[in-house]
Amino acid sequence: MTLSIIGTGKIVQEALPVIAATDGIAISSILARQHSLDKAQALAARYAIPCVATDYAHILADPAVDTVYVAVINSVHYDYALRALQAGKHVILEKPACLSFEELLRLAEEARARQLMLFEAVTLLHLPAFHLLREQLLPQLGTVHHVECNYSQRSSRLDRYLKGDVAPAFDPAAGGGALMDINIYNLHFTLALLGTPLQATYECRRGYNGVDLSGTALLHYPDALALCTGSKETDAPSFGLIQGEQGWLRIEGPVSTMASITLALRGQAPQAITLPPVSHRLAPEFAAFQHLTATRNYDAMNRLLDHSLSVMQTLDTLHTR
Repeated sequence: MTLSIIGTGKIVQEALPVIAATDGIAISSILARQHSLDKAQALAARYAIPCVATDYAHILADPAVDTVYVAVINSVHYDYALRALQAGKHVILEKPACLSFEELLRLAEEARARQLMLFEAVTLLHLPAFHLLREQLLPQLGTVHHVECNYSQRSSRLDRYLKGDVAPAFDPAAGGGALMDINIYNLHFTLALLGTPLQATYECRRGYNGVDLSGTALLHYPDALALCTGSKETDAPSFGLIQGEQGWLRIEGPVSTMASITLALRGQAPQAITLPPVSHRLAPEFAAFQHLTATRNYDAMNRLLDHSLSVMQTLDTLHTR
């Protein structure tokens, strides 16, 4: 995989050392807007990236680039991804993939028609701990009746927002807000375990510009209810809790990192589960993207893409309720 990095923000700065250390990935270029050019040049120097560009057309015209990693503000994901697919490039999209189901469906159709890879970078889906939970631990709980997830973390940009300085993370037009930025991890977790809900509603606390600062999604399933809470205005212990007829399972910390898991089955003492180690939370997903692209595993890619479409469809429902 020869990769071009689109963006210079916080997630790019965290991901670059992981990508650079991933076997089978070569970083060929980084794209920045003019005002971020100095930052891009510094990153290029640090990670030996050969090319710094400010023109996306230059990246898309480069035959050496086979994949782009779109890590810019949410509201432009669709445009960047569509242009890349139309130029014959595979695409990795930071979460949320798009702002609507319609946008992601259009990208999915384009990718599938062109036999290209399209991935949403949802870390938790690729963590070894998540696979252990879904495949080995969850079946021990029997029928699941309740799931609760809370990811509450006061944003470092909140004080600026309260003073009237609205960053994209607090701009509804840019795809900001608690649901899209932080609670989306809880939705991915829940839908990956239980599937698409029958009904979904969202109650939230909104700021002065209409952005949701915190909120809870209620998801209805035939045999279960799920509560997904996310807050960008308060701190609280984050966790995931799954309750089944034969016991319960608790994740300490955000479900996106799977820091620790405790399993308690009926009649047995709770036990701490030994989790497979990872070098960095982002390492498994980029290794997976590289492997699936190299092996042209479209079946696996399409399963991931169908899951992302399901989450985006649920988000559309939550936004309209």
